[in-house]
Amino acid sequence: MGADKPNGVVNYCRRPPQRPFLQRIQYGIWNPEERTFLGRTPHRWGVIGLIYLVMYICIIIFFSICMCGLMATMDDKIPYFTLADSIIGANPGMGHRPLLFEEGALIWYHADNETQVKKYVDNINEFLAPYNNKTLLPNQGDNQLECGDVKPPRAQVCAFDTSSFGPCSSENNFGYANKTPCLIIKLNRLYDWNPDFYDDAGDLPPDMPPDIKNYIVNATAKQRRKVWVSCMGERPADVEALGPLRYYPYPGLPETFFPYDNTPGYLSPLVAVQLLNPTLHQIINIRCRAWARNIVYTENKRNKHCTYLLILNN
Repeated sequence: MGADKPNGVVNYCRRPPQRPFLQRIQYGIWNPEERTFLGRTPHRWGVIGLIYLVMYICIIIFFSICMCGLMATMDDKIPYFTLADSIIGANPGMGHRPLLFEEGALIWYHADNETQVKKYVDNINEFLAPYNNKTLLPNQGDNQLECGDVKPPRAQVCAFDTSSFGPCSSENNFGYANKTPCLIIKLNRLYDWNPDFYDDAGDLPPDMPPDIKNYIVNATAKQRRKVWVSCMGERPADVEALGPLRYYPYPGLPETFFPYDNTPGYLSPLVAVQLLNPTLHQIINIRCRAWARNIVYTENKRNKHCTYLLILNN
């Protein structure tokens, strides 16, 4: 039976009729007596559908207006917050290769094991691929210039030639097969950051390594305008085990690559550091850092400067 309708008014306080279980399910979906689907008549479903349709149209319009307002205040090249105002800050960190996901900064291999050597060589080659193959760049490298000591015009960038790495080349397996491994060092990009160079040979920090000081002293005024890069052992035992180093093409990042302004085709300048005679069968902790007056360096292990653990086996 349907709802009681004395004097045409539906009585919802009545006790529902007793029906078998399956029939109750059937009537819950479609009640032929009251002509309701899931408890509502088609008219009420239409009213509810119209309300929700209007509500969601209003939400979409409001959301679209908000997004248009937000996008109008943003630039696809210039970050809204930069340098000290940003979360990253105005103190650039450093990056390095090889850097394997499963091993992190640990380099541990047998020089006569081709498989172990290959994983480090492949990791560096993958990183250097855009440097050696311009077709991998967004604009095919059409705006790259051989800058020398002259900064490029706006909308153009300097090319970096990895052939200047000397023995730290893919053909030489980056020195890993010869037990003279190379590390590729870069400075992380900070939009609009300009380095304050240590370009005065008479005003160098006392803790700067002697080999970097000698290079600066013997360089010309133009050559001194670089962010200098140095690597050394963390502790006295590491310094002794690390042995001599050689930097390619030189221990610095040229002025012509700064500041970074998000120009397409930009590639960070690099320094290849080769370990010429590291001690075998020993963990060597290596710390690399960048030198500029506006780069703040701390000894905290959690800072953004490079740290390596190196173990070489026969």
